[in-house]
Amino acid sequence: MAKLNTNGNVYTIVYAAIMVIIVAFLLAFVASALKETQDKNVALDTKKQILASLNIRDCEDADAKYNEVITSGELDSPTLTAMVDGQEKLIVKVKGAGLWGGIWGWVSINKDGKTVFGTFFNHESETAGLGARIKDDQSFQDAFQNKQIFDESGNVALSVLKKGKEGNLGQEFVVEAVTGATLTSNGVNDMIQAGLKEHADEIKAFAGGAAPEAEAIPEVEEYEKIETIDKPIEPKVEEMED
Repeated sequence: MAKLNTNGNVYTIVYAAIMVIIVAFLLAFVASALKETQDKNVALDTKKQILASLNIRDCEDADAKYNEVITSGELDSPTLTAMVDGQEKLIVKVKGAGLWGGIWGWVSINKDGKTVFGTFFNHESETAGLGARIKDDQSFQDAFQNKQIFDESGNVALSVLKKGKEGNLGQEFVVEAVTGATLTSNGVNDMIQAGLKEHADEIKAFAGGAAPEAEAIPEVEEYEKIETIDKPIEPKVEEMED
């Protein structure tokens, strides 16, 4: 019986192929076995983030607390409702882009449909100690509490701006940007305004009445011009004579 040549190319290739198959099978098995646990951990972390936007942090049983306060909506819903200390809140999910990757968060709104109750923000890969402070610095998130959302015309005015860049906006609309993280702060500003604008009608409905509509520009003059143009022109008598 011929002795197996362990130094040959065929043996090396076959051995490598077998090992790759075995390792791939083991990795697939482990991933499948852990998927349920991983999904539960992701769901639990999401629940904690939503609770944080309701100013509920560091609770012992986040699952139970979430089920207690959330009254409608799923984890992947764009909006949810909650009952906190007997007061109903609307939670709006917002998504955007920071300096190095995606950012997201939740904005909880009071029943008046005009003021912020709380917020929580998270990120994929913002710089530690700078842009990452949108998540790590609770004082930044707390600064949104009781800020006004809409201006007198019904437009979203809530903004994240560097100090001195407020312009004509009153302090009731402005949260100061994170120092040293201008681009990340701009991303938070843009995603909040886009998210709240997208759900403006739902916020108005939640408040139980319509918020002020943006002022309409009268079009009377334009209408009169159109009416004049559409009016048939009668031919002059002298132009009809031979």
